[in-house]
Amino acid sequence: MPQEPRLQMLPDSSMKLSGQHFRKVVRRIESIVPLAGDNITVEPKEGGYEISATLNVITLNVCSNGTPSTIMVYGPLDL
Repeated sequence: MPQEPRLQMLPDSSMKLSGQHFRKVVRRIESIVPLAGDNITVEPKEGGYEISATLNVITLNVCSNGTPSTIMVYGPLDL
């Protein structure tokens, strides 16, 4: 889908908005696509995108209200 141009700012004064303005907003939102980056891949699929990430999982021992617990933290592979 082609990238839609940025929307112009609306004035601060009272005004009526037309259906055309809302159609522009919808087209602008629908044209936004996720970006791939370090350890993240994006593949177009029918009806959207599939985002995959290769991440390092670190398990941390923590205390939750006085009870021992663990949390999992996800980060880049090159830690």
